[in-house]
Amino acid sequence: MHHRTGLQQHVFPGGGVDAADGAPGDPGSTQAAARRELFEETGVVLPEEAPLAYFARWITPEPLPHRHDTDFFAAALPSGQEPGLVGTEAQDCGWTAPAAAIDDALAGRIGLLPPTAAAMYQLAAFPDVAGALDGLSREAGDPPPALMPVRGPDGWVLRDTSSGRDITDPVELGLPPRWRPIPPGLP
Repeated sequence: MHHRTGLQQHVFPGGGVDAADGAPGDPGSTQAAARRELFEETGVVLPEEAPLAYFARWITPEPLPHRHDTDFFAAALPSGQEPGLVGTEAQDCGWTAPAAAIDDALAGRIGLLPPTAAAMYQLAAFPDVAGALDGLSREAGDPPPALMPVRGPDGWVLRDTSSGRDITDPVELGLPPRWRPIPPGLP
């Protein structure tokens, strides 16, 4: 959890790909980074053989000064491990069900950035971890679209940066019909 203008901003463990993770742009590098960052921030060791479901990719909108190209992965917590607060990047660490996080965000109790909120909606569609990993898994060569919020003539839309197509119906992405990708700090 990070503080952001008085509202606790909830995030997933994560960070950048380091040279030790592998070559830039190699899918194995982002998976190695995900495993490393999970350990560095929570102490959880995700074994190499543990599958990661690559289910989302978000790119920060161009008007923002700090840009990120972020891959989202899901994995089952290895038996016998519990996450804890490691390091100084977060103030707290804990588990919450995706539906509960959505409810808390809608009630204004927590903050969720648009990509995190979208991930919560995607995960909440499944009854359990096994169902989520099965449902979110993609075959090799079929990565999720790289989504970037962009201002369109009628407000913010999501652009699939690979195809250049604007996605105006969030249901197409497994999001609720009224979900809007308005980045914080932008009108």
